[in-house]
Amino acid sequence: MLIPLLILLVTCREAGSEELESASLIITNGIIVDGTGADSIPDGLVAIQGNRIVAIGQSTDFEIPDEVLVIDARGGTILPGIINSHVHRVSSAEMRRRLFLLDGVTSVCDLGIPLSNMQEYEQETTQAGPAARGFKAGPIITAPRGYPGPYFGFVVNYEIQGVDEAEAAVRDLHARGADYIKVALEPGFVDENLPVMAIQELRSVVATAHTHDLLVRAHVQHSNMLAAALTAGVDVIEHVPMPSYSPAELEAMLDEAGAFRIPSELESQLMRMVKQGIVLVPTLDVLIAGTYRRGNLDSDEMEVIVQAMLGIVRFFHDSGGIIAVGNDYPAVDHGMLLREMDLLQTAGLSPLGVIEAATKHAAYVCGQSDELGTLEKGKLADLIVVNGNPLDDLNAMDSVLYIVKDGELVLSPQQDSN
Repeated sequence: MLIPLLILLVTCREAGSEELESASLIITNGIIVDGTGADSIPDGLVAIQGNRIVAIGQSTDFEIPDEVLVIDARGGTILPGIINSHVHRVSSAEMRRRLFLLDGVTSVCDLGIPLSNMQEYEQETTQAGPAARGFKAGPIITAPRGYPGPYFGFVVNYEIQGVDEAEAAVRDLHARGADYIKVALEPGFVDENLPVMAIQELRSVVATAHTHDLLVRAHVQHSNMLAAALTAGVDVIEHVPMPSYSPAELEAMLDEAGAFRIPSELESQLMRMVKQGIVLVPTLDVLIAGTYRRGNLDSDEMEVIVQAMLGIVRFFHDSGGIIAVGNDYPAVDHGMLLREMDLLQTAGLSPLGVIEAATKHAAYVCGQSDELGTLEKGKLADLIVVNGNPLDDLNAMDSVLYIVKDGELVLSPQQDSN
């Protein structure tokens, strides 16, 4: 049941602290989970001026000035807006990103679109109101006729051959407004043998991207592609790098208790990822959903693959690796990434760690950590209020009461959410 809306003009208190004097919106009486990984703040307060956060802390540390618009969170939880760091086909603010915003996902990060769609991300409003922020890579840099073209159309390929073309591709995408660079290191599935760019080309992509302060995000689903990615110095690995997709081969890697034993080479590579600060975006939701959709596997075989995926993510996390949340929409459901969050919790992340992965770390891999991802003074005011405490039960993330994007109240319990 939704908590009744309580927005009021406060006129009975004396003018308060200097930080709040110019505030245009204050959210109070809620538990603050700020996305940094720090402990929650009970009876919290967040003050906004224009589109920026100007104060955050316990309500008792502030005096609310007269005639400020106040949202009473009524004991709910105040969090940064959730960021889906791995999506596709959301360039339309009207059709897709508006709906994401109304579910509490205030930003989405596209990992592969045609050049012709890149400018659409500049639109953040629709006839119905604001839409989620959209960040983009543009088309995926890949070898000629390489992945993802054979699966999803060559319009999402940016094909390069040689280090000069690799460098030129990055410069072109940067000039077109790319927020990060996506590369494909994918030889294909089963018995396929798709072309993959050479290590020299990958190094050129990474070096040029870093010159322009762009992160490089690498599609890697086969662990035999990890060595090139790590050597070239990519910043983010997308998906779970698997040593095999054969249930029989994976079953041989289970211990007596049925737990997945990571092969020593992959274990070393995962530790190297941790040492190099490379972030993992597992997209467990789409990978596991795809496993269950395979028509040639029985339930035991599917379970072996799922346990391998969860085991790799668990090892990486337990080793100190950084994880960001993304679910590869539209291959999975629209809206709040609750299933991805649940799977990450199954893989060993605490609820606090899951929220940090869906806010701070997701903002980082999207190139937006200076402005988004945490509730901190000076950052853009994208935040949500949920009914309940997700640190006790992540399902609270599915009950969004208030949404503020760019300092503007977008959704409240009494507003029409259509």
